[in-house]
Amino acid sequence: MKTELGKKPGVIAFSGPDAVRFLNGQVTQDVRKVMGSELVLPSCVTDAKGKLQFRVWIAEGKDTGTVLVFCGEGMAEDVEARLTRYLIADDVEVENVSGEVSIEDYDFPDPDERERIEKGIPKWGAELKEGMLPPEAGLDVTDISYNKGCYIGQEVISRIKSAGKVNRRLVKLTFDGEGKTGEIVNLEGKVCGEVTSVSGGIGLGYLKRGADSEGLTVLGIVISLRP
Repeated sequence: MKTELGKKPGVIAFSGPDAVRFLNGQVTQDVRKVMGSELVLPSCVTDAKGKLQFRVWIAEGKDTGTVLVFCGEGMAEDVEARLTRYLIADDVEVENVSGEVSIEDYDFPDPDERERIEKGIPKWGAELKEGMLPPEAGLDVTDISYNKGCYIGQEVISRIKSAGKVNRRLVKLTFDGEGKTGEIVNLEGKVCGEVTSVSGGIGLGYLKRGADSEGLTVLGIVISLRP
C-alpha cells in the first residue's frame, strides 16, 4: 500500500490518562472520535496563527487508550517535537513507533493520482505546504472540528470560518489539451492562481479570491473550472 504518507510513514504513540485530552489541544481534529472506533481521521497541526505545519492522520492504537499519530516518511521527529512542545504537566507517554506499526492494519485512503485529482484531494508538496491556511485547501471540511474546544491556532481558524473568506481557494480544473502546472493568467494578463497538479486534461490548483473564472490560461493552454 502506498498512501499520501508514503510506504513507511512515521508513527508516534501517545498513551496515558491525559493522552486524548492533550492531543485534542494540539491538533484540529476531534481525537475522541477515533477512540473505540476503527476510524482513521486526517488532521492538521497548526501554529498559533492557524497556519499549517503538518498534516497527520489519527487512529486508536491496539493498546487500550493509545492514540497513534501517522505522518509522512521522515517527519516523525519533527512532528513529535512540535506536539510535545506543550507537554508539561500532563500524564502522557510518547513513543516513536515508526516501523513497528503496520500501515496495512489501518484503512487509509489510497487513490491513484488521477482519482485523487478527480476527487479534489489535496496532497502534501503539491496543494499542501507549510505556512498555508488549511481552509484554503478545503481541509475545514475533512480535518477540522469546530466544536471540540481549543487547540493551537483555533482562534484564527474559527475566525476564518465566521468571515467565510480566504484569499484563495482550491479548485478542480479542465484543460483544452494536455494540462501543465504553472501560473494561471486571466484575460487581462494578470496572474490569478496556480495549477498545482495535473493528470492528462484535468488538474487541481488555486484561484485568488474574486478571480474571474472565465478566460483562464496556463502556459498558453485554456483552462476552465470543473464541478
